[in-house]
This record gives sequence, C-alpha cells and structure tokens, in this order.
Amino acid sequence: MRRPRKAQTLRPIVNDLLRACDVSEVPVPVEVIAEHLGARVAYARYKGELAGVLMRRDNGPAVIGVNSAHHINRQRFTIAHECGHLCLHKGKDVYVDRSFRMSVSNRDKRSAQAIDPEEIEANRFAAELLMPLDRLLDDISEFDIEDDKALKELADRYAVSVQALTHRINNLLENVM
Repeated sequence: MRRPRKAQTLRPIVNDLLRACDVSEVPVPVEVIAEHLGARVAYARYKGELAGVLMRRDNGPAVIGVNSAHHINRQRFTIAHECGHLCLHKGKDVYVDRSFRMSVSNRDKRSAQAIDPEEIEANRFAAELLMPLDRLLDDISEFDIEDDKALKELADRYAVSVQALTHRINNLLENVM
C-alpha cells in the first residue's frame, strides 16, 4: 500500500485552488470551491453517522452529499474532504465517508485504523483548505493555545470545530519542532 501524501505536498494544490477561486479570507467558502471543481452540493438527512458521499457521473456534475443533521462546521469539513477526493483521487466513482464520531464497531477495521491513504489525504486536504497555512500562522503568531476562549474564537472565525483547529495547530507545531 502506498503512503499518503504529506500536507506539505498537498498545500500547493490547495493554494492554487484558493487562488483560482479568488479566496483570501476565512472562513473559506467551501461550496464555491466545490462548484469550481464541477460539483454540486446536496444536503440530506442520512441515517446513522454517515457524514457525506461523493458521486461522480460520466455525464453531468459530481455530487457531494452532505448530512444536513450534522453541525455546520462538520458539514463544511465534509465538503472540503470530498473536494479533496475530487482533486486528488481520479477514477473512483463513489466515496462514502463516515463521521469520526462513529464507534469502532460500526466501521471496518481499515477505516478505524485510519490507514487508507486516500482518506488520510482527503482529511489533510480539508484541513489545508479550511485553515490555510499562511492565514493560520498569522493568526496564531501571538496565540496561547491553552486559552480556551481564544481557541473557540479562532475556531469560530475559521468556521471549524475547536477539535479540528487544535489538531491542525498541533500538527503544525510538530512539523516545526
């Protein structure tokens, strides 16, 4: 099995996409990005913890299905994740993404271990898209990651969960040190 591409490898792809869509501010308008990539976003209430699905068609636009029952920040991450599949993984007609909150017993062993390179890449792509490096570095330059209130305010500014923001910041700090 191939190794997933690192965030540093995906970053230029994301930055080119943001430039092509004339996006320089946060929160990133993920539906605009999806549309630019030739996808239509459709919201529906899914049973269980299904987060989203990407369906490619031979004729017509791709469709990104998003669970309307999920929090708006989770929906945004799902759209960004599916945009990652659109940009990075050609040829597969359908991707089904389950919520991270699912219990391990409801996921197959492979997805529970987060070892599928395409899923890891789509998650990295989504983090890069929703929290662009240059913008985030500016925002955290004098930031106390231990300050819960400041962390919540920054997450709200990017329209992401505190968990996603914390994960992104920790990954950046790990790669710097």
